[in-house]
Amino acid sequence: MREICIIGGGEGGISLIKQLRILDKEVKIRLIEKEDYYFRRRDLFKWWAGLGKMEIFKLKEFAQTLNFDFVKAEVERINFNRRKIYLKEMESIDFDILVICSGVKSKDLSIKGDFREGFFYLSEVKPIVIRDYLKLFTDILIYCSTILGIKLAFYFSYLKKDIKFVAKNLDFLSQYKDIIFNKLSERKIDIYLNSTIEEVIGEATVKATRISLPKVFSSQLVFVDSGFIPNRDYLETNLVTNNFFFTNYLGVYLLGDVNNPYIEKEYFFAFNTDNVEKQAQLLANHLVRNEVIDYQLPLLANDNYLEEFLKSLN
Repeated sequence: MREICIIGGGEGGISLIKQLRILDKEVKIRLIEKEDYYFRRRDLFKWWAGLGKMEIFKLKEFAQTLNFDFVKAEVERINFNRRKIYLKEMESIDFDILVICSGVKSKDLSIKGDFREGFFYLSEVKPIVIRDYLKLFTDILIYCSTILGIKLAFYFSYLKKDIKFVAKNLDFLSQYKDIIFNKLSERKIDIYLNSTIEEVIGEATVKATRISLPKVFSSQLVFVDSGFIPNRDYLETNLVTNNFFFTNYLGVYLLGDVNNPYIEKEYFFAFNTDNVEKQAQLLANHLVRNEVIDYQLPLLANDNYLEEFLKSLN
């Protein structure tokens, strides 16, 4: 079999590599990822709060264990007609079979001063860096538009930090909104609704945040949960998908949230990891055994998830 090139070392890319190795010990695999480690995002918030464990795998060592080539690089663009992947500050790579697993990126809210150290969109967080910051700083502001911002505020409250919780619209909480706000208030979290972040203030680092009430808060760390969109910035050509995995280019596949048409309307992320693991298994069987893929993306989580989430807050 020709080499399988994978872009993205997150849940999708790593799950696919594991499934490919189960099916074929010899198939050539190349992973392109800009970070040098992999971690499971579902464990992240608890780990930051000191309430659970999280494994961080160095991809170089992981590549030796599962016998694949790891290229630490950021993709600049892909030319599908020429079958080339152009990398930043590295030579281009040719591909035969390409699986794009680049996941999602946070919606850009164009916040003034968001370049300052201490400001983070959730898609860009680095686990160890944040853990070290949490040891040093006490004033945290969290902007929320999905369940992730609520979870982050709740877990950070165990660290005895001064937390400001800001949100513009949390209608997705439906009839559970007041109950969840009461739970957050019990954790000594200050809540500011119908507001947005106007500006992050400071010199090189964050010192304060201005919101639209208007108010200015002392803040050393700002976390923005702005929702997500598929991470396709580097694609020269708009890929047309067929039967979820397949594209209008032979041998080019999409896997995971980079191809999730519902991701902008996703608020709970309850089954994303399970979905991508199932997708990886199906695609691996197709690539190695040429099995026909029969897959439909499950519906979004609903109020049942909120009931379970409330139980977890008790």
